[in-house]
Amino acid sequence: MFDNISQGLFLTGGTGYFIVVPILRFMATIFMAISTYKILKIRNDKYKTYWLFFIFISPILTRIIYEIYRRWIARKLDHTILNIKAPKSSNILLIISIIIFIIIVILSIISTISMGLGFIKSYMDNEPIAAAYDVYGNEYFSYMEVPLYDKEGNIYTYEPAWLVMGNYVDQNGNIYDGDYCYLDEDGFLYYDKDKKLKPHKVHDGYYTDGNNIFYCLWHYVYWDDKGVVYEKSGRFSIELFDFEK
Repeated sequence: MFDNISQGLFLTGGTGYFIVVPILRFMATIFMAISTYKILKIRNDKYKTYWLFFIFISPILTRIIYEIYRRWIARKLDHTILNIKAPKSSNILLIISIIIFIIIVILSIISTISMGLGFIKSYMDNEPIAAAYDVYGNEYFSYMEVPLYDKEGNIYTYEPAWLVMGNYVDQNGNIYDGDYCYLDEDGFLYYDKDKKLKPHKVHDGYYTDGNNIFYCLWHYVYWDDKGVVYEKSGRFSIELFDFEK
């Protein structure tokens, strides 16, 4: 399932922190909102819309503030609500919500530790957390290390630039303007030094010489273990040439 222990620790922790925790938090917030609404409704609180709004922003803090308001401030302002108690169902939902929030705290700590251990082990043992590959299937520690090749066998590395397209440098130190570097359908770099390529009429970001299709490079490019090529764009990876599938 995982390529190594470092990847397993990191991805397991990441799944817990970025997927499971948000789902649990949503569930706990819903339970908290319903619990609070039941009290607001039975008390006919005219500010219930505002209370519920802040419940979704900060469930625990808002509920604590509301309980302080309900038990002390509101009673002094309106003595007719002294005997109005929270419905039993509201208390049950409140307890469920609190239990889930406790689980969230525990899971967040465990997930953070797992990701940290995965990162440390990856660094210490040189185990890639998310291995990347070149067009020939060679494995690299990071997508930033993956080189590109042209059909003549020359090797190119990407040098990023701030806010603009970076350049590519070959094994001899020659610099190639990134604005004219493309990736062909076979995964090889093509340098359009004569500016012959034209924008493809159907697919944005792609160019053509009339017969073949090329992708205009903007960021790092890497392959997965199945040979699918991606471009790394910020936090996301974009599959290239997927319009043919």
